[in-house]
Amino acid sequence: MKKIYILGTKINDLSLNEVINQIKHHLNNNGEKGYIVTPNPEICLIGYKNKKFRRILKDSFISIPDGFGLKLAAPLWGNFLNNRTTGIDLTKQLLKFAGKNNYSVLLLGGKQKIGLKALKNINKKHPNLTIQYIDGGNFNQKGESDKLNLISQINDLAPDIILVNLGAPKQEFFMAKNIDKLNTKLMLGVGGSIDFIAGEIKRAPQIWRKIGLEWLWRLIQEPRRWPRIINAVIIFPLACIYFRIHSQLFYRKNVAGFIINDDKKILVAKHANNNYWQLPQGGAKNSKSKQELQKAILREMKQELGTDKFKVIKMLKNCYKYKWPKTDKDFDHFKGQKQTLFLLKFTGNNNDIKLDPREHNQWQWVNKNKILNLVPDFKKNLIKIGLKNFKNYL
Repeated sequence: MKKIYILGTKINDLSLNEVINQIKHHLNNNGEKGYIVTPNPEICLIGYKNKKFRRILKDSFISIPDGFGLKLAAPLWGNFLNNRTTGIDLTKQLLKFAGKNNYSVLLLGGKQKIGLKALKNINKKHPNLTIQYIDGGNFNQKGESDKLNLISQINDLAPDIILVNLGAPKQEFFMAKNIDKLNTKLMLGVGGSIDFIAGEIKRAPQIWRKIGLEWLWRLIQEPRRWPRIINAVIIFPLACIYFRIHSQLFYRKNVAGFIINDDKKILVAKHANNNYWQLPQGGAKNSKSKQELQKAILREMKQELGTDKFKVIKMLKNCYKYKWPKTDKDFDHFKGQKQTLFLLKFTGNNNDIKLDPREHNQWQWVNKNKILNLVPDFKKNLIKIGLKNFKNYL
């Protein structure tokens, strides 16, 4: 599936029909599970500020482009969104699809009055659809319910599809946290779509939607939403412009560990997402002095390798700078990285090393003569600097 990133949030450029086809294929694969998210400018802003939430969006089965502002923002990253697939359109089409193909649906969350009203309207429009509603209790911002038996209650119903009506970021946290626990095949975060289905809110006329003024129509109906509208129509474009300028001019501070053992071999780890070998490394945002940088390298090695058994031998401050490679993968709001390289002696044993699976999935000790054959081109120069400057230790 084609994907781009806006403020670090993954967006799949899919039409409504393409999404339904992907869902059809997904539901036909026994045992496969997944959740769908519906990023709009407001959700992208949440992801921009919250790395964990951004990762949840990235791990979704599909991330549809729900918001006219995303189409306007995409060219800032040299991309164009051909589609705008809204959550309400997908919800309606999915209900229609489920009714025709005998898939059961559970509507989860939201005010009970609105949920039951939506359920009544859905039953009226899709009489052959098996659909139920439960409010799920009260949910906190991490998507956790105060209803202790909620998971078992849902599993007793065993719905094929769950429409999660909690609003962002609650619904996304709930889906990511529980997708493997629930006896279901597909989850969709529907946000305010249920308000439309229940008839609580009227949708903007087609012409308003076409020219990107659906937000104004919603504001007229619900003036209390003005803080959210400001986020979507003012803060979001400003954040996109800042992100783009920052990513063209500034380098992120980074510390990397050139780690050696008693056999004078060098430790490399395989990046969990990009699947390449590299020296373990991490951010050093506010580190300036030698002491702060040293603190940063030990902190990052502890986080990534699960051990603090290292002795700092030598430091090469700001010895290398590189640009991010041009790929379709996620990227930070920097042009690249400015790296400080540390020579570290590993003082523990191999059993002490416990990788953070979010960062790396493998590690190994490698001979100095073979290390350059393992790493990608944009990682080689830093290692060459280490091989040259630390040769007396190798």
